[in-house]
Amino acid sequence: MSCCGNKRKAWLNETRISRSRQTINDNSDMVVVDRPDRVFEYTGNSSLAITGAASGKSYSFKFKGDKIKVGYNDSFAMMAERDLRISPKES
Repeated sequence: MSCCGNKRKAWLNETRISRSRQTINDNSDMVVVDRPDRVFEYTGNSSLAITGAASGKSYSFKFKGDKIKVGYNDSFAMMAERDLRISPKES
């Protein structure tokens, strides 16, 4: 019985190279999405100090109606806070 020679090995190498090229081509078409900061307004009655879940940055709301610009990655955790809402206008 004869061996397949190096055909199988060559085929596997060509398959790997093809996949790598396809991955490079697929990634080159990606669009960078703008991730703007969001402004949050405090609706509570006293004050609130909160740490950003993604950045670890400290945000301090001093009074009801206080507005602070929050980083995009931190904004998702801020949306879960009952005394914070996304402000329709930036301050």
